[in-house]
Amino acid sequence: MFRRFYFDVDNGRETVRDDEGVEAEDLEQALSDARAVIGEIADELQALDVDSLWTLVVRDETGLTVAHLPLGLFSRSQRK
Repeated sequence: MFRRFYFDVDNGRETVRDDEGVEAEDLEQALSDARAVIGEIADELQALDVDSLWTLVVRDETGLTVAHLPLGLFSRSQRK
């Protein structure tokens, strides 16, 4: 059974909410499926706001936060 996951980004001062989300069987699959898009977002945010530490906040369909991950983990520039 598929669940919907939402990927918000937050830096402690502002939150960019994901209103669309993705459907996946579990959190691991959702992160795997969304990894490329999350990487692009990470690179863009870090280029625009290098002084802030952005966090990926993953919510499920009930609004419950199921994960907090440093956005830098997904940045392509950090993995080179």
